[in-house]
Amino acid sequence: MLSRRSVSPRRLGSPGPSAAQLGSLVDAVLRAPDHGRMLPWRLVDFGDATRARLADLFEDEKRRRTPDATTQDIERARAHATQTPTMLAFVVRPEADAVVPVPEQWLAAGAALGQLLMAAHAIGFGAIVLSGDRVQDQTLREALGIAPAEVLAGFVSIGTAISSPPPPPPVDRSRVLSDWKP
Repeated sequence: MLSRRSVSPRRLGSPGPSAAQLGSLVDAVLRAPDHGRMLPWRLVDFGDATRARLADLFEDEKRRRTPDATTQDIERARAHATQTPTMLAFVVRPEADAVVPVPEQWLAAGAALGQLLMAAHAIGFGAIVLSGDRVQDQTLREALGIAPAEVLAGFVSIGTAISSPPPPPPVDRSRVLSDWKP
């Protein structure tokens, strides 16, 4: 667990998880903490046959957001859809009228996403989740089948780490851990 790092898509190559390994990753994610077993999240797998179309959608989104985008900007947007062996969308779908409060549903979705990244690492793959402005684009969301009440949280890239990410900067534990003093 202490060696897991987010691995940039440019550092990911083939092979990616097989269908059986991807199934195991999903099984591991289904073990994440989830009050009420609501599953307030879902995954969308972009298989090889759909990647060119996803690249078209990413290019279109980039052109809408940045009308003066350079050729390099467009190539980079397209590459985000095609350069890694496995690409998933992580979608959060909180239910406002549920017994489980929405903040707890978001915690469950976050736990599932973290579990996905950790499970990929545990079986020898690198992974990263990327969001940014792209996930807010309404036209892209509709093309991907994201319902109005859902949140496209990000795109998960998974593959074999072909180079190591830089070491993490040290973090002082006191930034996140304190003693209660009544």
